Amino acid sequence: MPETLDIVTMRSLVAVAQCGGFHKAARVLHLTQAAVSRHVQRLEDTLKVQLVTREGRAIRFTQDGERFLTHATRILEAHDAALDDFIDRTQTVTIGAMDHAVDILLPALVHQLRAALPRKNIQLRLGRSARLRDAVNRNQLDAALVLERLTSDPTEIGAIPTQWVAGRELATAEHPPRRRVPLVLFDHDCGLRRGAIDTIAAAGLRYDISAESPDLAGIQAAVRTNLGYTLLPALGRLPDSIYAVSGLPEPPGVVMRTQTATHVTDTDARTIRDVVQDVLALHHA
Repeated sequence: MPETLDIVTMRSLVAVAQCGGFHKAARVLHLTQAAVSRHVQRLEDTLKVQLVTREGRAIRFTQDGERFLTHATRILEAHDAALDDFIDRTQTVTIGAMDHAVDILLPALVHQLRAALPRKNIQLRLGRSARLRDAVNRNQLDAALVLERLTSDPTEIGAIPTQWVAGRELATAEHPPRRRVPLVLFDHDCGLRRGAIDTIAAAGLRYDISAESPDLAGIQAAVRTNLGYTLLPALGRLPDSIYAVSGLPEPPGVVMRTQTATHVTDTDARTIRDVVQDVLALHHA
C-alpha cells in the first residue's frame, strides 16, 4: 500500500516555517512543542528525508525540507478550500466583553479568535462584567472577558493596572484637591467603583459622588465635562479629551478573567482562554 500524507502533520510543518520555530508554532496551533516535533518526525519517517535541522535554539529547513514545504503549503490550501466549499459555517461562538475593551482589545481579539476558530462565526456582545458573568452562567454566552476582582499584586496572571483620569480642567488642578474629591463612578456592583472609593477613603480623603452611569459612554461624557475623577483600566491610549492624573492615591489593579459556559467544549474553551491571554499580554507589555 502506498504511503499517505497526514494533513495535521503538514499543518505543523508549515506553522514551524511561518513562525520560525517549534515553540511559537506550538502556541499558534494550541499544541505542545513535543507534539509539533512528533508531527515533523512522522513526516520525515514517511518521506525518509530530513526536513528540519536544529542549530541551538534556531531551526533551518534542509533542501528537501524547502522542497516539501512548497508541496505541503499547496496541499493545505487545497484541503482548506475544499472544506470551505462544503462545510456550512453555521455555528456561532458568542463572546462577551467589557465596554473598556472596545477600542483597544477587541480588534486584536476578534482577529485572533477568527484565526484560531476558522470554522466558526465569532459574534460579540458588549456589557458590564456582572451582566456578562450572569449570561455565561445561564449559557446565553459561550464565553466572556470580565473584570473579576481588585488586586494589589501586579504580577498576578491577568492583572491589569488602573489609573485615575479626568477632563482637562481637573487633570491640571492641584492633587489631591483640598476640598472633597469629586468622583464619577459606575453604578453599583462594579469593581472599579469599589476600588475608587476604597482608595480615596484609605488615604484619609473625603469624596463626593458627582455622577454615576451604568455604562462606559456615560462615564466618559461626565469625565470630559470635568464633573469628577474616575478609575479606568490602563489599556492603551486614553480616549480623546480624557487625561491621566498623577498625585491621587495609588489605585489597585484589576484581574481580567475569561469565563466559559458549561456547554463549550474543552478544546474551544482552552482556545478562547489562550487567545485572550495572548491579547492581554500584547497590550499590557
